Amino acid sequence: MIDFIQIWDQNLEQYIYLHRYKGADSFLTCATVNATYISFGLLFLLVLIYFYNKKQIYLYAALNAIIVNGITFLITSTLKILIQRPRPYEVNKLIDISPHINGGGFSFPSGHTTEVFAIFFSIAFLLKNKFFTGLFLLWALLIAYSRMAFGVHYPIDILGGIAVSGLTTAVWLKYQPLKKLFNKLNG
Repeated sequence: MIDFIQIWDQNLEQYIYLHRYKGADSFLTCATVNATYISFGLLFLLVLIYFYNKKQIYLYAALNAIIVNGITFLITSTLKILIQRPRPYEVNKLIDISPHINGGGFSFPSGHTTEVFAIFFSIAFLLKNKFFTGLFLLWALLIAYSRMAFGVHYPIDILGGIAVSGLTTAVWLKYQPLKKLFNKLNG
């Protein structure tokens, strides 16, 4: 069964890489290379909205997303060291990685995907705002796709990143340690 999943994963990755719309490569490269900057820029936008309309939920959601992101970074880094899965371009000679794409280290789980989905899940669970939830979901899906389209991650790496971020966000938000601090600030 494991061999079947691995073969499926490799074949699907190769299919995505070979059949991507190459006309979008420069856009996808810009998005994936700047994923962290853009993600945190979107969170900064939430902070600005908080200062504009004084609704604390925007600041609360942004701070929780940053903390969850830090926790998922530690988990993802640890899993990469423990699992040590090579990247698709290291295994498949058909994949020619662009020098602009950052894909160093090990493959599982995808750090970029974990990051953007940690932010998405935090925003979706806390804000419950369709516009921002949709915006962050589209951003997360774009980054996840770009990592496969450029041959730096397998689909299982992407699913692993989504799982790590989803579980971490769920556990963090179950206990909501920042809630006590925000309640004290509100007096």
